[in-house]
Amino acid sequence: MSETDRHPPDDDRDPVARAQAGDTQAFEVLVRRHQRWVFTLAFRMVGDAAEAEDLAQEIFLKAYRGLAGFRGAARFSTWLHSIASHHCLNALEGRNRQPLHHRERERTGGDDRPPRLERLANGGPRADTLLEQQERARLVQAALARLKSDHRLIVVLRDIQGMSYEAIAEALGIELGTVRSRLHRARMELKGLLAPHL
Repeated sequence: MSETDRHPPDDDRDPVARAQAGDTQAFEVLVRRHQRWVFTLAFRMVGDAAEAEDLAQEIFLKAYRGLAGFRGAARFSTWLHSIASHHCLNALEGRNRQPLHHRERERTGGDDRPPRLERLANGGPRADTLLEQQERARLVQAALARLKSDHRLIVVLRDIQGMSYEAIAEALGIELGTVRSRLHRARMELKGLLAPHL
């Protein structure tokens, strides 16, 4: 593996510089480039597509407002991961302060229908395969939701987003050893939660 493979060039430098100079179209380039993983991170943390979309918008708004303070000491993507991670953790903390009946009503959309995640339509030709994949995804998401939020975040960043241990440590402002130990504990807990089902 070459040095370029391990440390790919930072393609965000030019649009970041232009966005800092007031070019809103350059910031739109950054949003388009990073919106998928930001949404995925939010969705895996909260388990609800509509709430994840709201969180993603809030994350990009925070990034836009804080862009003047971004000095380039880290890659833009690392900085954005830090904002996204902390924003999701804060959202979960705020959600945990709500009364249980209010959280349940929000989760189900206020009626007796199943949660939004389970109502998502999926139109593919092989219904049995899609149902099996959907059930597996539901089980994994349910197990993720049972992890402590900091453990869930580590699993999402490493195993779903594919971030390196070093990038996670930098984004979260924690030691590399802490990343490794949290990830190990989180994976063991996740494995225990999924073992009866998979």
